[in-house]
Amino acid sequence: MTTSPSAGGSLTADRALKVLQEVVLDDRPVLLDELAARVGLSRTVTYRLVRSLENAGYIERDSRQGGYTIAATFVSMSVRTANRFNAGRRLRPAMDEIVKVTGETVSFHVRNGMQRVAVEVAEGVHSIRRVIPVGEVLPLCSGESGRVLCSGLSDADLETLLQEAEGTSHDMHNFREDTAVVRETGYFLAVGLRTPDVGAISFAVPGPAGALGALTVSGPAHRWTAAEMKAAAPRILEILKANTITTTSPANGGS
Repeated sequence: MTTSPSAGGSLTADRALKVLQEVVLDDRPVLLDELAARVGLSRTVTYRLVRSLENAGYIERDSRQGGYTIAATFVSMSVRTANRFNAGRRLRPAMDEIVKVTGETVSFHVRNGMQRVAVEVAEGVHSIRRVIPVGEVLPLCSGESGRVLCSGLSDADLETLLQEAEGTSHDMHNFREDTAVVRETGYFLAVGLRTPDVGAISFAVPGPAGALGALTVSGPAHRWTAAEMKAAAPRILEILKANTITTTSPANGGS
């Protein structure tokens, strides 16, 4: 086990996270001595970390088998996170239908702090198409999807976010004006905004308290032109409206 904290971090926090990880990844309660051996710490230090995690509700002692397992707070957080990311799966029928209508790649993105994550992708049908890996992580404010994800913020929150995001992406010119377009129309389109020679149109997928995520249709700019995207927008909006989903997770998916 490392004896120094990760860059800019805390040694105690790093150790506690390692203990939590060992408990989470095991499908049975983990005994204290076994936990100490796994993380490379003394029994005393490990016990103090375990007690802190217990007090926070992340782990608990199994009264029947002994050892430690995950507790209510961690389970609750996991369910809320899963709900957010499972929204992409619930949108999959709509995404597949949009692929049939447009032929282009459809991706669903959610906010995670100052980043955005592609949690579901339906690939386009063309031999030359946009490829977006599931799990791709990008700066929150980048691209068409970023403008949609930020469009539900208040003006004050948007200003704060843009100050924090300064320098994280090259395509933030006119970002405030672009989010205003999303608020008015429900979508934003551009060609070559984040990636050269790529056209993309992104739609706000509403949740119970704001934007649940951004559904983006993207493809090569020579085929998926601004005119093509504008023409397809009404039909895509119809499909999304017919496949409205709800979730109990936070609308912006992170702090």
